[in-house]
Amino acid sequence: MAMRYWSLLVAGGGAILIACQLTPNPNVTRWTLVELWQLHDSLARPESALFDAASGVIYVSNINGGPLEKDGNGFISRISPEGRLLEARWVSGLHAPKGMALSRGHLYVADIDTLVEIDVATGQITARYGAPGARFLNDVTVDTTGNVYVSDSQTHRIYRLQGDAMEVWLESPLLRSPNGLYALPTYLVVAAADNRAENPGAQRYLHAVFYAERTIRPFGATRPLGGLDAVEPANGGFFLSDWGAGRLFFYDVTIDSLQLLAEISQGTADFDYVPEQQRLYVPVMMSDRLIAYEVRPSKEE
Repeated sequence: MAMRYWSLLVAGGGAILIACQLTPNPNVTRWTLVELWQLHDSLARPESALFDAASGVIYVSNINGGPLEKDGNGFISRISPEGRLLEARWVSGLHAPKGMALSRGHLYVADIDTLVEIDVATGQITARYGAPGARFLNDVTVDTTGNVYVSDSQTHRIYRLQGDAMEVWLESPLLRSPNGLYALPTYLVVAAADNRAENPGAQRYLHAVFYAERTIRPFGATRPLGGLDAVEPANGGFFLSDWGAGRLFFYDVTIDSLQLLAEISQGTADFDYVPEQQRLYVPVMMSDRLIAYEVRPSKEE
């Protein structure tokens, strides 16, 4: 079974270098994607895909309208890992659902200015947590203690749900237009621009925010990597998507290398990487598709 191992080196208060492994082989540095299937049926502006190992299904959030429209048209679909539509509108009555995360039998969904909690056993909405001052809640992740973090790409904030309390956890000019999040044991990985960016939505790179001090440090080089959306860790780095360019990348933090994996189309959004399956489930928002890829690692020659 794949496992995650992380080590941290901090040099002179500057950039940090992260080394990570998902398999026992540390020599895997290159990746190839092989398309397995595509699903078009009943999807409507799919923004996020998330595999639930407990139920064996993929959840897909569908905006089904404008990303800021409170129209009640948004919904969540259930898809099988083989690409079969199980339930087009498993949960409906949302506005513009985007990022999702699972914790303790509940699915948490970002919905403009509200975090929606869904009981996965029943498909019922059990709570709605308003985020004070939020404008564009985007990605969601959960830490090891059950705290839920949500990025807001318009207010440059990260919110936290702790228990039943939703609060602004961090607001900083060093995290402009934050999108992709991934919670690791001691810090939160954030895809965001900084105060130098002229077009922050297209000039994101990776940051680490340490939970205890809420201090921010960049990963590797501080150069923008693109319009980053999804952030998923793998050997020595992260799988990334670029929404505007319609691309999938792998960023090897240890050598500061960006490998282009696939060019799809605009709207390549919040995918999920499932290491146990060696798969990526990729929603393509602007063409109403969900694509499954097999991820094949290779050793450096």
